[in-house]
Amino acid sequence: MGATQTTSPWSCERVFWELLPSVRRYIAQKLRREGKTLPEIGKILGVSKSAVSQYLSGKRGEELPGWMKEIVDRKLSENCTDIMEIIYEISHDRRFQKGW
Repeated sequence: MGATQTTSPWSCERVFWELLPSVRRYIAQKLRREGKTLPEIGKILGVSKSAVSQYLSGKRGEELPGWMKEIVDRKLSENCTDIMEIIYEISHDRRFQKGW
Protein backbone atom coordinates (compact mmCIF):
# COMPACT_ATOMS: atom_id res chain seq x y z
CA MET A 1 0.00 0.00 0.00
CA GLY A 2 2.97 2.31 0.53
CA ALA A 3 5.78 3.16 -1.83
CA THR A 4 8.05 0.30 -2.84
CA GLN A 5 11.43 0.51 -1.19
CA THR A 6 14.64 -0.45 -2.92
CA THR A 7 17.49 -2.07 -1.08
CA SER A 8 20.53 0.12 -1.25
CA PRO A 9 23.56 0.60 0.97
CA TRP A 10 23.30 4.30 0.16
CA SER A 11 21.18 6.71 2.13
CA CYS A 12 20.46 10.25 0.96
CA GLU A 13 22.99 11.44 3.52
CA ARG A 14 25.74 9.25 2.08
CA VAL A 15 24.98 10.45 -1.42
CA PHE A 16 25.14 14.06 -0.21
CA TRP A 17 28.25 13.73 1.97
CA GLU A 18 30.24 11.18 -0.08
CA LEU A 19 29.14 10.81 -3.69
CA LEU A 20 28.36 14.45 -4.51
CA PRO A 21 31.77 15.76 -3.29
CA SER A 22 33.55 12.97 -5.17
CA VAL A 23 31.75 13.77 -8.43
CA ARG A 24 32.51 17.48 -7.92
CA ARG A 25 36.16 16.62 -7.28
CA TYR A 26 36.40 14.61 -10.49
CA ILE A 27 34.72 17.36 -12.55
CA ALA A 28 36.91 20.05 -10.96
CA GLN A 29 40.03 18.06 -11.86
CA LYS A 30 38.84 17.63 -15.45
CA LEU A 31 38.03 21.32 -15.82
CA ARG A 32 41.38 22.34 -14.33
CA ARG A 33 43.21 20.10 -16.83
CA GLU A 34 41.24 21.90 -19.55
CA GLY A 35 42.69 25.20 -18.31
CA LYS A 36 39.73 26.58 -16.39
CA THR A 37 40.46 28.89 -13.45
CA LEU A 38 39.26 28.26 -9.90
CA PRO A 39 36.55 30.96 -10.16
CA GLU A 40 35.36 29.49 -13.50
CA ILE A 41 35.20 25.99 -12.03
CA GLY A 42 33.40 27.30 -8.95
CA LYS A 43 30.80 28.98 -11.11
CA ILE A 44 30.24 25.79 -13.12
CA LEU A 45 29.95 23.63 -9.99
CA GLY A 46 28.04 26.22 -7.98
CA VAL A 47 30.62 26.31 -5.19
CA SER A 48 33.15 28.81 -3.85
CA LYS A 49 36.70 29.20 -5.13
CA SER A 50 37.98 27.83 -1.80
CA ALA A 51 35.76 24.73 -2.18
CA VAL A 52 37.25 24.19 -5.65
CA SER A 53 40.72 24.46 -4.13
CA GLN A 54 39.81 21.77 -1.60
CA TYR A 55 38.45 19.47 -4.33
CA LEU A 56 41.64 19.90 -6.35
CA SER A 57 43.91 19.29 -3.35
CA GLY A 58 42.02 16.13 -2.39
CA LYS A 59 40.68 17.53 0.90
CA ARG A 60 37.10 17.00 -0.31
CA GLY A 61 35.75 13.98 -2.11
CA GLU A 62 37.24 10.60 -2.85
CA GLU A 63 38.58 9.10 -6.06
CA LEU A 64 35.75 7.73 -8.19
CA PRO A 65 35.91 4.18 -9.55
CA GLY A 66 36.39 3.90 -13.30
CA TRP A 67 32.78 3.05 -14.10
CA MET A 68 31.56 6.20 -12.34
CA LYS A 69 34.13 8.30 -14.21
CA GLU A 70 32.78 6.83 -17.46
CA ILE A 71 29.24 7.93 -16.55
CA VAL A 72 30.42 11.44 -15.63
CA ASP A 73 32.46 11.70 -18.85
CA ARG A 74 29.51 10.52 -20.95
CA LYS A 75 27.09 12.95 -19.32
CA LEU A 76 29.56 15.83 -19.76
CA SER A 77 30.06 14.89 -23.42
CA GLU A 78 26.28 15.13 -23.79
CA ASN A 79 26.58 18.72 -22.49
CA CYS A 80 24.87 17.82 -19.23
CA THR A 81 25.48 20.66 -16.78
CA ASP A 82 23.16 19.40 -14.04
CA ILE A 83 25.27 17.64 -11.42
CA MET A 84 22.18 16.09 -9.86
CA GLU A 85 21.34 14.45 -13.19
CA ILE A 86 24.83 12.92 -13.13
CA ILE A 87 24.34 11.75 -9.53
CA TYR A 88 20.97 10.25 -10.49
CA GLU A 89 22.53 8.33 -13.37
CA ILE A 90 25.27 6.93 -11.13
CA SER A 91 22.89 6.01 -8.32
CA HIS A 92 20.60 4.10 -10.69
CA ASP A 93 23.38 2.02 -12.20
CA ARG A 94 23.26 -1.63 -11.05
CA ARG A 95 26.92 -1.43 -9.97
CA PHE A 96 26.05 1.34 -7.52
CA GLN A 97 23.74 -0.94 -5.59
CA LYS A 98 26.69 -3.21 -4.78
CA GLY A 99 28.41 -0.42 -2.92
CA TRP A 100 31.32 1.78 -3.69
